[in-house]
Amino acid sequence: MKGISQQKAKENALRYRSMYDKWMDNKLTLEELGKQNDLTKQRMWQIITRCKLGEGDYYYGTQVARNKWSELHALYNDRDQTRRAFNAWLTDKDIKLIVNNQKVAPHTGWDWR
Repeated sequence: MKGISQQKAKENALRYRSMYDKWMDNKLTLEELGKQNDLTKQRMWQIITRCKLGEGDYYYGTQVARNKWSELHALYNDRDQTRRAFNAWLTDKDIKLIVNNQKVAPHTGWDWR
């Protein structure tokens, strides 16, 4: 949780879990959740995706993604192969990919450029 205090991380974790629960209950779309929380649909997608990877826990989901990326990067030692394997892993986890995502390591919070 680099960059924010532990208190802010706890507040965010509760807030993100609430958003995730609303989305999981099919009560709100990403766009509706974004409007309610003054966030873009893209940011809502990031929050929901990380919560999905972390079974409702945003920060755990980020760590899961980072661990998987690191594991694959050590295996392939090539960014393009790592990204393809990572995207296949996300697809297996039923995580939708955004075609125009500019991040090299999506869902990890890392840019790796």
